[in-house]
Amino acid sequence: MAKYPLIKSTLKERLLSSHYPEGLPLPSEPQLAKEFEVSRMTARRAIDELEREGYVYRIQGAGTFPTGKRFRQGVFRVRPFKEWARGAETSTRVLQARIVDATPEMGIVMQIPVGDGVIFIHRVRCAGDEPLVIEKRYINAEMAQGLLEHNLAVESIHEVMVEKLGISMTRVEQSLEAVNLRQEEADLLQVPLGTAAFLIRRTSYSGVKRVAYINYWVRGDRYAFQDSFEP
Repeated sequence: MAKYPLIKSTLKERLLSSHYPEGLPLPSEPQLAKEFEVSRMTARRAIDELEREGYVYRIQGAGTFPTGKRFRQGVFRVRPFKEWARGAETSTRVLQARIVDATPEMGIVMQIPVGDGVIFIHRVRCAGDEPLVIEKRYINAEMAQGLLEHNLAVESIHEVMVEKLGISMTRVEQSLEAVNLRQEEADLLQVPLGTAAFLIRRTSYSGVKRVAYINYWVRGDRYAFQDSFEP
């Protein structure tokens, strides 16, 4: 499993929370590689993507700097996939579903000790024969024992966790942003490299504990998000 996406997510979370002060450089690539126990090349790849998405910029000989806070606006709800593709025959393809040991970056994202169990689930959601959504989900294995015994190509993971495993979901944090698909996601969604898409990041809590962290890549040419509110 590639490590740089979780490093990137951790750094992005720090950048959005102003963990790194504006005007001061981020830790160097060797420092990040040491913190996350990865190669310098892996750390560089995470920084490269953050630069491409506009979260950081580089100054030759001085380092990598935050670009500053992004403006956030609005409230939106993202409903279950079966409601996204109403009127179409939907299906789910499970690419991976297994327990892995939490790496340092997983530990930071999930707020658990390094080496603890994390359930990793990688799925593609389709309408008819057309792939529409990629899902990468990380779940606290201790809190969701028995999850992998279920048919995750058919059953709703959220419903299994709440209704069958008895996990109380008390809060969800999520963000929505526009990205250009990398080769891996483009291949899975059967679109050209660099195609625009939505990236939804979601963190689910039970009380103060983080239960799950999920990334959804959603095809921008098939979906539009809308909401209504009282002005």
